Amino acid sequence: MNDSSISDRQVKDCPDVIEKTVPQRIPRRYKEDIKRLHGRYDLHEGLVINVSLKEFRGICERDYPKIEAYLGLRKYLLRTFGVTLNIHSQKTKGDFDKNTDEP
Repeated sequence: MNDSSISDRQVKDCPDVIEKTVPQRIPRRYKEDIKRLHGRYDLHEGLVINVSLKEFRGICERDYPKIEAYLGLRKYLLRTFGVTLNIHSQKTKGDFDKNTDEP
């Protein structure tokens, strides 16, 4: 029996492990954001990014300069990469944090 045929079959029978950690296709609306985030952070499961809105707008620009403009990106990062993105506003006062999901 040829060892080469065994390893080839194992590779073919074991689908891409990479697909689970790095999406093959990033939605167009997040492509540039993910590219910029990769350039600044090592996106890996369990990573928590705490950043101010002002700083984050310099990384990923939006026409609507509010934390809410990044909600879709935050959900996508968590679901796809296991990355938690916490954006805080310097204008937010009190105990209310716009980043926390309400029950």
